[in-house]
Amino acid sequence: MAKELEELYGDIDALEFYPALLLEKTRAGAIFGESMVEMGAPFSLKGLMGNPICSPEYWKPSTFGGKTGFDIVNSASLKKLVCLNTKWCPYVSFHTPPPDYKQRTSHGEL
Repeated sequence: MAKELEELYGDIDALEFYPALLLEKTRAGAIFGESMVEMGAPFSLKGLMGNPICSPEYWKPSTFGGKTGFDIVNSASLKKLVCLNTKWCPYVSFHTPPPDYKQRTSHGEL
């Protein structure tokens, strides 16, 4: 693939950014390359948090078409989001640091 792209662009470093993100070799056991994860993930989360649907004012059954839709949304998980939208289900996890994380790291401890 790299050889064909190099022939097409004259130099592999001339490849446009978006195709490069999509073609970047994935990390072991991952569905995206490192660049996509490192650059895209923060913007995805900011987009979610800035969306009015995340506001308590909109968080009610009528926003989601009634009780059934609201139950579906409330039973959603990060794992379901990934696994229902990919050909295979990779290991999916999310965690938040413990409450004292900032205090512990400020002293150089983990």
